[in-house]
Amino acid sequence: SDLYESLIFLSWSFSLIHIVPYFKIRKNDLTTITASSTIFTQGFATSGLLNEIHKP
Repeated sequence: SDLYESLIFLSWSFSLIHIVPYFKIRKNDLTTITASSTIFTQGFATSGLLNEIHKP
């Protein structure tokens, strides 16, 4: 539960880091890294693997 919330928060943080430089500076290298990180963390958090890991 706490790990899920932490990953969602991290995903939203990556999204904000992606959006701000995109509109101000338009640096493609930074936005590429943050966009892929956002997609990966959001996908991992919602995939159900966290439930599989915590099963006894």
